[in-house]
Amino acid sequence: MVEIFIIPLVTAFLLAIFIRNKKVVWPLFLISNLYILLKLWTLFGKWEIEKTIYTNYELFGAKLSFTLSNNPLGWYFAFFSAVITLVISVFSLGFNQKTKENVAPIWMLIIFSNLGIFFAADWITFFMMWELMGWTSFFAITNGRDKALNEAKYYLVLSLLGASSMLIGIILLGALTGSFEIFASAYGLVQVFYSEKALSIAAIMLLLFAFFIKSAIFPFYMWPSKVYAVGPEDYITFMSSVMIKYGIYPIAMFIVPVVGSLDLSKILNTANWIQYFVGYLGAISAVLGTILAIFQTDMKKLFAYSSVANMGYILLGFASMNIVGFEGALFHAVNHMVLKAAIFLTLAAVIFRTGESEMHKLGGLVYRMPITFLTFLLGIIAAAGIPPLNGFGSKWMIIQALMSQKMIIFAIAMIFASTGAFMYLFRALASIFLGQLPDRFKDIKEVPLTMLIPMIIMMIGMLLIGVVPGVVMKPLTTALKAVGYNVNIASWTSLEGALKNSTIDLTVVFLIFLGGFVISAIMYILGNKSETVPQEDNYTGGEYPEEWGVNADRFNYSYSFYQPFKEMFEPLLEKISIDGFFASIGRNFEYMSATVQGLFRRGEGAVLLFSIGVLLLILGGWIL
Repeated sequence: MVEIFIIPLVTAFLLAIFIRNKKVVWPLFLISNLYILLKLWTLFGKWEIEKTIYTNYELFGAKLSFTLSNNPLGWYFAFFSAVITLVISVFSLGFNQKTKENVAPIWMLIIFSNLGIFFAADWITFFMMWELMGWTSFFAITNGRDKALNEAKYYLVLSLLGASSMLIGIILLGALTGSFEIFASAYGLVQVFYSEKALSIAAIMLLLFAFFIKSAIFPFYMWPSKVYAVGPEDYITFMSSVMIKYGIYPIAMFIVPVVGSLDLSKILNTANWIQYFVGYLGAISAVLGTILAIFQTDMKKLFAYSSVANMGYILLGFASMNIVGFEGALFHAVNHMVLKAAIFLTLAAVIFRTGESEMHKLGGLVYRMPITFLTFLLGIIAAAGIPPLNGFGSKWMIIQALMSQKMIIFAIAMIFASTGAFMYLFRALASIFLGQLPDRFKDIKEVPLTMLIPMIIMMIGMLLIGVVPGVVMKPLTTALKAVGYNVNIASWTSLEGALKNSTIDLTVVFLIFLGGFVISAIMYILGNKSETVPQEDNYTGGEYPEEWGVNADRFNYSYSFYQPFKEMFEPLLEKISIDGFFASIGRNFEYMSATVQGLFRRGEGAVLLFSIGVLLLILGGWIL
């Protein structure tokens, strides 16, 4: 198992040496990711594999050690992350031939930390890998570009805030349970919860705070829209599909088992207050992410908010504390990896050919980039949760679980958000690929084969998982059973709901949709032929295109696509905006740092530092 960590480190070193030679860098990056995937394949079922480095040190009575373990749930996340990473690696071969920057060495370090997060068996190792991931992400986002610096700083500050919260939570957890091993501390926390209730709740909340930041859960929903808009497109595909799950994994591994084992009083005979706390944040994330996505003009920002909404769906599955909801949440984590990678690959392809991410400046690319269009079309159908693609099954399971637990408000919120997704998904489709092709894009061609192959693979993946969910559900239920959950190993084609007699066979659903498609195709072929009309038959609805940054001779516009809805929701969005709150904190820190810097320049800083040091020594001696 150790070699799976050595390979990415050695590869990162070699990539740094050959960083200027892209013909060496990206094939080497691809080969390394292929090795990682194959190695993970061989580790399935070998849950006893473990590697520990012991130390003689203790902290609050808890021994410090560093352990990597092939735990089943970690393998599930690591394996499907590796599948998506490999597909993106193939795409990067063609995508990075024109770019001046080279994110590959840093990216490989992130893949190393990715494996460490999923296979860490103790909180110390987990935290170290988490911190490595945060710092390296900063450099990957900037990738040597000044325009991305502010957004990368924003992400880094939030990461440091989350890491600080996590560290305090880990120390508190060790002090309460006498162990830094993840599963042992989970069991220990359940045992001491009622005798140390306030500290136990504090530990849970501190950890949740860090996990929510990384997965962009409300109120930390802003960073994806900032970061995705400026980062390298192929790396952002990885970030939006894989990295945003880093906060989801520890919630599934630690928080859900702990809360599920506690005998807390229920509110309205439905769920305890922690479930409602997590559920409301998930519901707000789902609804707010959907509304904000509807009003975006930049396609990367639009799908950044879409990711926020999907993280909300997963959190709602966890909040149900129902085994079907739990399975549905973990199933959706992988489904989102697949469909979001597919969508962001198409966005990267469009930017690769046009250099444009503002949707209202695009249009008509369907005939110039047909494979990209088809991938995007299937991706947004999957994102909308429409069968027979993969987004449907997991959403169905989560809604079933919420209904069975009588958490009707959360079910309504998820249905609203999932239905509202049609609005922003259609906007993206109409703006980018339909309508009038701008004159400057008349000679646009489809992307190279190395970029097309990954998109074709993602199309196959979305359809395969949608029709044969056992591709994901069998490894998932096997992993859950190995951990100790009372689950049945999933079938290849059917999903079990939480309500009575609610099993669904997705192969039958696929055949029904296929039949409808065939009938529609026959009607289209036998029906009246379409008639081409001149662009002058369209109109601008009284708007002034010059104000949107486009030429006045265009007859297809999508800038103010949902203006009436924007006017309806804008007052609400202004009231709940968190950006102003964080901006004020940033200004206060700038003021404090300038003050401290001024003290040191005048020589007063040394006296201040000495005084603080003496005070800390006195307090430390008193505590000890």
